[in-house]
This record gives sequence, structure tokens and C-alpha cells, in this order.
Amino acid sequence: MKNINKEKVKQYILTHIKDNELVAKTVDTFKISKSSVYNYLNELVNEGIIEKNQRGTYQTVSKDYEYVYLNNELSEDKIFDNDIAKHVNMYEKNVFSIWRYAFTEMMNNAIEHSHAKGIIVNVHVDAVSTLISIFDNGIGIFNNIKEFVKKEENKDITLEEAAQLLFAGKFTTAKSMHSGEGIFFTSHLMDSFLICSDKVTFSRTPFNEFQISLDGCVKGTWVFMLLNNHSKKTTKEVFNRFSSVEEGFIKTQIPIAHLFPNGSPVSRSEARRLGELVLKFKEIDLDFTNVEELGQAFCHELFIVWQARNPEKQLNILNANEDVLNMINRVKNTK
Repeated sequence: MKNINKEKVKQYILTHIKDNELVAKTVDTFKISKSSVYNYLNELVNEGIIEKNQRGTYQTVSKDYEYVYLNNELSEDKIFDNDIAKHVNMYEKNVFSIWRYAFTEMMNNAIEHSHAKGIIVNVHVDAVSTLISIFDNGIGIFNNIKEFVKKEENKDITLEEAAQLLFAGKFTTAKSMHSGEGIFFTSHLMDSFLICSDKVTFSRTPFNEFQISLDGCVKGTWVFMLLNNHSKKTTKEVFNRFSSVEEGFIKTQIPIAHLFPNGSPVSRSEARRLGELVLKFKEIDLDFTNVEELGQAFCHELFIVWQARNPEKQLNILNANEDVLNMINRVKNTK
């Protein structure tokens, strides 16, 4: 039991290594002395897992690897097997499977859609997590979507609106070859996921842990994927959350605060764009995390007008604060 507790303490330290109150919180969590915590810290230093930086605090020891490819008859599965697998094959099977799916999906996008001459892959590994980024010097993902919509629908959209089309899933610029599911499921499998191009971003989660500047995301496309090395997620669990064997990909989830730049949609036009985005799905989770308030016009258009036109669609409200819930209920109860 003592060894098990020791490993739990060390894992806690690694997970919270950036916390300014690391020692105090470890003491409080495990009811051990400060000297014991420092002993564990010294063990991790001696094992080469963490190190003391110039500020006198601790940080994980990381390793970085870079791979450069010319976009000439590349195969994403061979790249994963030859270059990437060795960095993640020591983890549990579920983590390895997630990386195999996510990397091959995103690498395939870079190979087939970017029109890039070169692709650079960076792998950043430490004891807590693995970060893999894929950069291509092509047209840029949001520019590609913008041009596709112009050609197919004769409609001009902004790069921000192009990014919004990725949130629901099923959108693709190559319908004969792709289902449009890769980005959706990869973004849910990762702990943090970010696509950046032309200073525009797509993300379901805060991306400040990537420590990037949007000024650097001008030419081409950057994809950042971050996953805890000991994640309990599985590809099966995530796919089952949004799919069924009988009907396939029928459910989606929309992070409202990320979909609308101001974080609090108010207009009917915003509601109509959201309605168009989710039309291909039977069930829609609307995640209102970090949404402070909603406009009456937005709520009426979505929950009354759109819902009346699409009675077979199920809208689920998630993580809404009291003000948001009150507005939705007030609109729904208006005769």
C-alpha cells in the first residue's frame, strides 16, 4: 500500500507541477509533511523526470522531436508507424489508439487538402502529456473552406464563419473522399485541440497552454493536439457518445462561447446560422459554458421558430447559468 500511495503522490505532483502552491496543496491533499513532499520532488529530479528552473520552481523535463516531409505521395499511416508511434507506444492501449486515430486524420488533411509543398511535425513529450503539432505551408484550412463555399454555394463568408462550419461535424470540401468527421472526433478525443490559420482559430477548449502567438499563424495551417499520457478516454467511448451502429453520426455538440466570438449571441441571424449548422443531426447538445447571457431574439429564433420547423430535432441545454436558463424558459413559455 505504501508504494501505491507513493506513486499516487508523485503522479499528483507531476499533474500539478505548474501550481505555485504545489507543496502546500500536496501536503493538504495527502496529509503528509513538507519534508516528504520535498523528498518526492528530489526523487523525481534524480529520475530525470523533473528539474528545477532558474526561478527555483520545478518543471517537467521534456523532449522535442521534429520531422519534415515533402508533400509527395505521403501516407499518413506509414508516417505514424515509422516516426510517431515510438513516442506514444509506451502508454496504455487507449492512449496509443487515440493518437493513431487523431494523428492520421489530421496528417491526411494536411496531405490531401492543403496543397502544401511541405509538412512539419513536432512532438513534445514530458511525463504528464504529449503535444503534437502539424504545420503545412499550403492554402490555409479556412481559406480552403471559404473558396469551397464560394464555388459550391456562390456565397461569400468570412474566415471566422469558415471556422464555425467545423464545429458540428460532417463538413468537408471533398465529399466523395471524406465524411467530415475527423476534426470533430479528434477535437473531442484530445484534452486540448487547436487549428490556427490566417490569425483565425478553431478550438473547443482554451488554447493558452500551447503558448502560441496568433501573429505567427498567418501562412498555412497549424494543428495542435494535447493529450494526457495517462488519459482514461477511449475512441470507443467518444464515438459512442455521438454515434449509433444503426444510424451512424447522429449527435453533435456545439460550444456556444467558441462558436460566437462575443460569447453571448443575441441576434436572429446568429440563431439561423446555428440552425443551419446542425440540420444534419437528430440530437444537438448546446454547451453554454462561459456564456453569460443570451438575447431574446436569438432564443426565440432558435427555440421557437427553428424548433417548430424541425420538430424531430432534439436540443439539449448543457452548462447554462441561471440568466441563460431564465431567458430560454421565458421565451419558451411565451404564448
